[in-house]
Amino acid sequence: MSISLWDLYEIGGLPITGRFYDEVIPNTESLNRKDHKGVPYIPHICRYLFLAYHKILQDSKGKSGVRMTAWIKYWYRGPFRYKKSSRKTVRNKSQKPKEDSDPSGIIAAALKRTEEEEGVFEDLGIADEDMDRSYLAAFLACWLCKFVFPKDDITLIRLGVFKVASRMAHGVSFSLAVPVLASIYKGLNDISSADDPENCTTVLPFHYVLGSCGPGAGITSCIVSFQEFSVDRANS
Repeated sequence: MSISLWDLYEIGGLPITGRFYDEVIPNTESLNRKDHKGVPYIPHICRYLFLAYHKILQDSKGKSGVRMTAWIKYWYRGPFRYKKSSRKTVRNKSQKPKEDSDPSGIIAAALKRTEEEEGVFEDLGIADEDMDRSYLAAFLACWLCKFVFPKDDITLIRLGVFKVASRMAHGVSFSLAVPVLASIYKGLNDISSADDPENCTTVLPFHYVLGSCGPGAGITSCIVSFQEFSVDRANS
């Protein structure tokens, strides 16, 4: 099995070129810094992400972090489009489920936000001209934590992604494919070198690995390819 930068670009849509990706929590001085033209190095919408995180954490009753479910519920206050996934079961795996939660693939036209949906902007004091970019930055923060760079606890929002998410919302491109590829191969190496690979707890964006197996390959062929990779690594 082999996955390349081109696979991540073609299949995952991740940019190869762009600014260096790093996760850092900016201090107050960094948030206030401006260039010689008076333009902030970090977009001011980044402040709204930190403020939202603080508000959610205050209401989380002593929890150590902000979960993605709480982050999504705070930012999105409209009706849910997709039904809740059914509970997983180990029975009747050979039978096709009666229903699933896959979206249709059709993206409907954007509707005007309701008064309830605009409540989050009022709560954070976001001006009209910053609403769309702030909302996009909140989504990108969730996307980076969950799908692009999952870490040990994939249910939590990480403060370190806010700087990148706010800059991406302003159109700045980051080289995501390179660190994602490094993350994938590190994870595969951890699994192949583990004493008990089946119970290895390492986290990596496996959806890109499965996607690289090709259309119609199926889960089984991907597992076989991964097993061959593990054997090769063990014998090298």
